[in-house]
Amino acid sequence: MNKFVSSLLGSFVGTWIAFLLFGVVIFISGIIMIASLSLSNVSTPTAKITNNSVLRIDLNGEITERPMNKTLQEYINETEQNSLHNILYAIEKAETDDKISGIYVHCGVSSTGFASAKAIRDALLEFKEKSGKWIYAYGETIGETEYYISSVADSIFLNPVGVLDIHGFMAVVPFYKGLLDKIGVEMQIIRVGTFKSAVEPYMLSSMSDANRLQTQTYLNNLWDNVCDSISSARGISEQTINEYADSLMTFSSPEIAVKEKFIDGLCYDHEFESKIKGLIGINDDEDINYIDVNTFVNAKFKPVKSSNKITVLYATGEIYESGSNDGINSDELVPSILELAKDDDVKGLVLRVNSPGGSAYASEQIWEALEQFKKTGKPFAVSMGDYAASGGYYISCGAQRIFAEPTTITGSIGIFAMIPNFNGLLTDKLGITTDFVTTNANSDITVIKALSPVQTAAVQRTINRGYELFTTRCATGRKMDINKLKSIAEGRVWDATKAKEIGLIDEYGNTDDAVKWVAEKAGLGNSYDTEYLPEYKEDFMDLLYVTLSNSHYENKMKDKYGMLYDYFEEINTLLKKDQIQCRMENIIIK
Repeated sequence: MNKFVSSLLGSFVGTWIAFLLFGVVIFISGIIMIASLSLSNVSTPTAKITNNSVLRIDLNGEITERPMNKTLQEYINETEQNSLHNILYAIEKAETDDKISGIYVHCGVSSTGFASAKAIRDALLEFKEKSGKWIYAYGETIGETEYYISSVADSIFLNPVGVLDIHGFMAVVPFYKGLLDKIGVEMQIIRVGTFKSAVEPYMLSSMSDANRLQTQTYLNNLWDNVCDSISSARGISEQTINEYADSLMTFSSPEIAVKEKFIDGLCYDHEFESKIKGLIGINDDEDINYIDVNTFVNAKFKPVKSSNKITVLYATGEIYESGSNDGINSDELVPSILELAKDDDVKGLVLRVNSPGGSAYASEQIWEALEQFKKTGKPFAVSMGDYAASGGYYISCGAQRIFAEPTTITGSIGIFAMIPNFNGLLTDKLGITTDFVTTNANSDITVIKALSPVQTAAVQRTINRGYELFTTRCATGRKMDINKLKSIAEGRVWDATKAKEIGLIDEYGNTDDAVKWVAEKAGLGNSYDTEYLPEYKEDFMDLLYVTLSNSHYENKMKDKYGMLYDYFEEINTLLKKDQIQCRMENIIIK
């Protein structure tokens, strides 16, 4: 009987394994087939660029620094992705393409920083001035960032039941101390820098006076910059802009936006289409040949094969030593920098930094690799994006020239450690007690008990040494007296307008400006090509990895709980980070 049961169970198991393997084969084959069809469309434009084509720039959703790999679901749904790199490249190429009559900016509500927004705005302004071609903008709901970008357009139109949302800026900082108290987790904070506010969400319930001061200062400067730009472009006084924001005209009739000259007119989609058809001289029954950004870039892109190259190396996201796939991984970035130093075809480097910082150890490794690059005599510049703060500034400070937009957030030169103590959670909440047997006086450094005064003092000494190293790197790189550097450090966050005044950056400009500076320093004139690294390539393995890493469960949680899920993820990932950090706080500017 036992043999019979064993045999029967073995048959069932074998059958189910066979079914499982067959299912896996079918699943992977399906993915390969769909991926092959999808990826074949990536390299081939989906629309033909003919005379009187219109470049369509869609300001809606997230705008990343560079193109990102899509999931299988995004391919199936034909989800369009926006990247700053592709938008700027498309605008530049449209300027000289005779088949592009003009640009249609479709305004929505996008997720991008104001430095990226300014880069797009400046590119549109240059397109209009150099090409003489038109730019028209239209939207159903036009957010502040999108209006700031599209304010350079020849005309801006709004749907008759649409919304122009101008209400001023707000900085939101989530605080987790109350949650940590409830679950019995104490964050032991060791830091240097009065303004080093990244630790505040774990030790306070609201902003400190120092943090409120620095945030109010850079937020006001950002708003003033945006108001000044809109005022110049639209011929509206800054007072009118502020009155519109203060009076919550967002919720009033859109006719007021027309009356105050924010908007040139109200029209429905089909009426706006007729205006575009009039601009390009086609009949109302003909279709407009819209070319989206990614299609246009794919059609225009040519691989770089020059022996005179300026490399733009992207460093985007939080800084980690290793193990992260969505940030700056020093284990991957450092070898790339050292390879560029040895490559004779590479005549100079622009590091594109868009980072709030992260691991102090990883930041030092990247800084040192860049110093090795400089020893080759090749010029090295930094182009800052929305953020280049704390560790993001650490890896930037050694550049021979630092470029930033006036709306870039930078500085935050400080360092801290956060060491959790789970004793309250284990003992008070879960009823788990612990006891220790040790061989030495401080063998019991652990996350399940509080640090002793001796242990806290030892960690503080480590943090102090890290801060001295950080400030020394910055002072040396900026050729600044160390005491002067420390007077503007203390973990304080600066907007680039103020950062330029105090010597943390050199000049306003974007990545192209940095490339031109490097080319000039290298003596290349106009005889060079620009390559962008890491090289963006999509293949089946990338598709499979991104699809599997973006789990259905995680996406459902994000859709259902939104910002609450982000807060959960912040706590969840905190334990995975290096304990010694040079990172600015997570702040949301709206």
